[in-house]
Amino acid sequence: MYSIIYLRDFLVRIDKRMKNERMLRILIFIIIVPVISLLAGYLVSQNIIEPNISKGENSYNFDELNLKGIDIFQVVLGNYSSFEDAKYNDDLMKMKNVYSFIYKNSDEYLLIGGIFLEEEQASLFSSRLKSQGLGNDVYVYRGPVVKLRYDKKITNEVVEFEKTLQRFKEILDYMSALSYKASNDKLQDTELERLKEQLNFFRGEIKNFNDESLNKIEGKMIEIIDKITEEIKKIQISVALNDKNSFRLLQENLWQSCNEYNEFLKSIAIKNK
Repeated sequence: MYSIIYLRDFLVRIDKRMKNERMLRILIFIIIVPVISLLAGYLVSQNIIEPNISKGENSYNFDELNLKGIDIFQVVLGNYSSFEDAKYNDDLMKMKNVYSFIYKNSDEYLLIGGIFLEEEQASLFSSRLKSQGLGNDVYVYRGPVVKLRYDKKITNEVVEFEKTLQRFKEILDYMSALSYKASNDKLQDTELERLKEQLNFFRGEIKNFNDESLNKIEGKMIEIIDKITEEIKKIQISVALNDKNSFRLLQENLWQSCNEYNEFLKSIAIKNK
């Protein structure tokens, strides 16, 4: 009898002990896990968040340069849904000795009679074409805008780069003005000589920068300037012969130069995304 009672008491004590151990394990789990989490969070904050904060502080050492593309005012003789229609009307313009070229814009084809970098030039040219019975509209193509991030340590170089960019755009502006003059058969060889001087001056003022992006953009400008320089002789011969081709030659060079620069800026924007 006593043995049975003793055994029952023993089993009760074991059961209580096991319950206490389970409670202890639960308490340990409840207490230890949050502590481990807090400790891990602290370590993570020391090794990951702090460097990010430092990076944010370093951002004060950087600035942004807005690179604006070239706006092109297009005198459009017509827009067509198919290339065949555009080509047919382009051929008609050629038969009338009217300069024109086809440009694909999105899902339509534009028949362009002239491009200029000044709105006033485009408007005057447009009015002249209308007086000849050639209907047209002036559209503006806005050049892309690219934000270039640079270290403030090279601020002086960025200022020099902006001057180089300004000279580049002034050359294209002058070409646009010459093109407008050529459309009136008023272009003089002395004006082309001045253009050559601007091209040579630009080439002679080239500098190397301590920023790869600035050097790449400058390299593209040099490439465009060199192409224009190669074409100057052809334009001078055209003016001397008075063969009416100087307008076409200037237009083709202006169009190619502006598009090449704008497309290059677009490629930079895509790479920076």
